[in-house]
Amino acid sequence: MSHVALSDRASTAKGGERVAIILKAAKDILVTEGFQGLSYRNIAKAAGIAVGNLNYYYPSKDDLLVDLANFIFDRWGERFEKRVPAKIKDDRAVFMFSIDFMIRENKRDKTICLLMEMWAMANHSPSVAKMLDAFYGKMRAWIEEMIRRVSPEVEAKELALRAALITAQIEGLMILIGPKRVAHPELAGVEAAALKQIEALAFPA
Repeated sequence: MSHVALSDRASTAKGGERVAIILKAAKDILVTEGFQGLSYRNIAKAAGIAVGNLNYYYPSKDDLLVDLANFIFDRWGERFEKRVPAKIKDDRAVFMFSIDFMIRENKRDKTICLLMEMWAMANHSPSVAKMLDAFYGKMRAWIEEMIRRVSPEVEAKELALRAALITAQIEGLMILIGPKRVAHPELAGVEAAALKQIEALAFPA
C-alpha cells in the first residue's frame, strides 16, 4: 500500500486521531525501550488497539517509521512555536532563536537518547535509515524556509547546501555538549561560537 493511501486514511477525523495515538505510543516506546521494543505488538498494546488495526494504518514498518520521524519533529516544532518570545518579530532574530532552541533541545536526555538510538540503528536497519533521513529532511526544510524568509534571493540549491551544513553543525555539537558529556574547560563558549558560525553561514556578508 502506498504512503499516499495511508495519508488518505488519516485524513478523516477518526483516522487522524488514531494515527496520532499510534505515533505517540511508538514515540514513548522508542524513548523508553529503544528500537528493540518497537514491535507492532508493543505499539498496538500501548495505543490500546488491536494489531490488526495497527496493520490497517501501517502495513509497512517503513511507512510507520517515516511518519514517526515527522511526528517527532513536529512535536519539537510545536514546542518551539510556544517558546518564541512575542517581542521577536524580525525573521533573522526568529532564525537565531530557533537555532539556539535546537541546540538546547539536543542537550535534553530524551532527545539525546532518541537521536543516538536512531544514528546507531540506521547502520543496521534500512527502515531506521529511512526514518533518520525523513527526520533530517524535515529539519533541513525548516532551516531552508527560515533562511528564505530573510534572503528570498538565494537560489534553491544554495539554500539546500546552507541548511545541510547548518544541520550538521547543530547535530555535531551533541558529541561535545550535554548532561552525559565530559566537560572540557577549553570548550567553554562553544555553543555561542557555533551560533555565530551558523549565522555567518546562513547569511554571508
